[in-house]
Amino acid sequence: MNNLHSFVKRRGSFISLARAGAILAMTAIAALGTGAPASADDDKRQGSRDTIVFTVDVAEDFSLFNPTFVKPTDTQPERGSFFVTEGNIFPAGTIEGDGATFDPNSTGAVGRWFCRGTHLVSATEFPTSARAVHTAQLYLFPDESRSLATDGVEGNVPVQRALTGGTGPFKGYVGEQRQEMLGFNATGGVNLRVTFILRKAVR
Repeated sequence: MNNLHSFVKRRGSFISLARAGAILAMTAIAALGTGAPASADDDKRQGSRDTIVFTVDVAEDFSLFNPTFVKPTDTQPERGSFFVTEGNIFPAGTIEGDGATFDPNSTGAVGRWFCRGTHLVSATEFPTSARAVHTAQLYLFPDESRSLATDGVEGNVPVQRALTGGTGPFKGYVGEQRQEMLGFNATGGVNLRVTFILRKAVR
């Protein structure tokens, strides 16, 4: 337990990464406010219900990060370490800058985020690695009746991840998740900006 506490303290002290990229105009609230999919372009009326594009912010609560260590003597997660963690989902733009002082448990959340995965590098290499972990993510808006699941790598650069499924208004959609890491929040957890680009596969 002391090893984990030491790791948490070190991760919280890592230099935050700068925010990069632009935010798509459609927010999660606009996309999820009705049961019908939201249009990605108001000027393209035909087939608009076949496309959903929206962006959200994610703040990990690092107090809920729980890793396994590869060797009993390890003092931090190394390559091959499994982990599970979670946090809250907020409307796009809620986290300003790198979000170094942002509280993941702030009011205004629109859903819950769960993540499980495997370290591809050691914890000390995490902030500077383009492919730091391979993960499966689950987004609840706000529960299992309205959800999205994705799979892919994560790191300190913008990444594209595969959408593996959805429920409720997202059932039958395929597409991708575009993710950038903004930095680390007040708990030491990651702050993410995530854009979903979904296309109806089943009519």
